[in-house]
Amino acid sequence: MALQHTLERHTVRTLMKLPGSALGRLAGLVEKVDRGRLDPRLRLLLALGDSRKGFHQLPLPKGRALYAQMIDMLDVGQETVAQVSDLRVPVAGGDILVRLYRPVAAPIPAPAIVYFHGGGFTIGSAVEYDRLCRYLANRTGAVILNVDYRLAPEHVAPTAADDVVAAWRWVLAQADKLGLDDQRLAVMGDSAGGNLSIVTAQQAALEGLAKPKLVVAVYPKTDGETNFESAETLGAGQGGLDRDMIAWFHQQYLPDDSLLDDIRISPLRNPDLEGQPETILVTATDPLRDEGLAYGERLKAAGVTVVNLDYPELVHGFITMGGAIPAARKAVDAICRRIRERL
Repeated sequence: MALQHTLERHTVRTLMKLPGSALGRLAGLVEKVDRGRLDPRLRLLLALGDSRKGFHQLPLPKGRALYAQMIDMLDVGQETVAQVSDLRVPVAGGDILVRLYRPVAAPIPAPAIVYFHGGGFTIGSAVEYDRLCRYLANRTGAVILNVDYRLAPEHVAPTAADDVVAAWRWVLAQADKLGLDDQRLAVMGDSAGGNLSIVTAQQAALEGLAKPKLVVAVYPKTDGETNFESAETLGAGQGGLDRDMIAWFHQQYLPDDSLLDDIRISPLRNPDLEGQPETILVTATDPLRDEGLAYGERLKAAGVTVVNLDYPELVHGFITMGGAIPAARKAVDAICRRIRERL
């Protein structure tokens, strides 16, 4: 399996170096669904993956391993930072890993971003997001705290939400010891992690904790249900994430619907968003697009500043594709510039 993955990675990286026009023509020969608006490299990559089983169609350990392999295949390389420290943070019933990355020349105290990885609350970990977090640290100049919250189905809702709020509380308490500027703390995440970044800011307000200065939500899941138009129009497999996969993630994390109205699960349903932090909302050609945009509109109606960065040429998951897809890396760099301006 390791040899096969190595060969696949080499093949994909080699293909992605070909001219975009040639890749677009090649994608047109093999893709089974219309992806004409997407970046040509991404079109070919997705077409090549159409015949392989998704994470949700495999036994859970194999699905998690496949997710790790896909990130290894597509993500940026591992960059050097000044410091990497593995910290243990107490949560209800145990503790979790938070991996800290301090970039070279970061001031003391430094701005910081608490990062929550994606993966449908079911797959993914701080380990898979190590390279991205190093990249973010070096591009934003901020210390990154990569939170390894507990996953479903071993830990169902609202465990992930409670873990990230506990991590936020811990960061606030340890900011001085960690050399962090408690006036320049942000939360950030993609997909499930985008949900958790929003939840952290909302719960901080409810619990009387200091709120983040900035929320960065990358194609976030904002509602426990998936009944938005984009889920129907973009959920047929055009971009990798599809309705069946979303439903499977939902079943793992939320085995019954009794918590659907809980704003730790569905932050879009919070009736009071006044005073929430400035938010960078990132969207793409993605089944979750409409619920992310709906949350942005709710924030604006509450008087919150929202910066929407939209990448229609990219799809769900692009934040960890920057090593193979130049357009994805360019988008991540643009997100980092916006963060740096605000921290």
